[in-house]
Amino acid sequence: MASLNKIACSWQSFPGAPGVSTFYTFGGNLDNDTAALRSFWNSLVAILPIGLTIQVPGVGDVIDDATGLITNSWNASSTPAIVTGTGNASYAGNAGAIVHWLTGGVAGGHRVRGRTFLVPLTNNAFDTQGSIATATLTTIRNAATTLISGMAGDMRVWHRPVGGAGGSSFAVLSSTVPDLAITLRSRRV
Repeated sequence: MASLNKIACSWQSFPGAPGVSTFYTFGGNLDNDTAALRSFWNSLVAILPIGLTIQVPGVGDVIDDATGLITNSWNASSTPAIVTGTGNASYAGNAGAIVHWLTGGVAGGHRVRGRTFLVPLTNNAFDTQGSIATATLTTIRNAATTLISGMAGDMRVWHRPVGGAGGSSFAVLSSTVPDLAITLRSRRV
């Protein structure tokens, strides 16, 4: 059993809002972890639509990775400033990119990896072939690599309990961003 800090970053002010991107950390360095997440989002503002906001919270739940039950709450010493998109270009509310968070873990016979959807992105984030522009890929890949190192080993992917088998969590070791435009059909909050 491990206790994980659940950090639910809230997306607002775009068609389809609200949205949430959830991250899990292990350890007590929450000021560092929330600051690293804010830096991650802030490095993407030029490809996020103007006015879209992302809030990294200063409080959240602590969960037991084996059961998924809330066991406590966490508090950072301050709430990071809201990140606001600056991409002054048209966009489709359901189109963007995805970051895959890679671990060394195996559960249920499959490699454990996480995902973060970056939706929506402005139209200049894409190339004329309909995939992600090279500069955008570089920006997102660099941001993801910086986030992993900025969290100093705290970042985790949580494998939920399934079919009576307990859950588990694994350290994020690296990331990949495919050159593929993705569509998000709905958001869960």
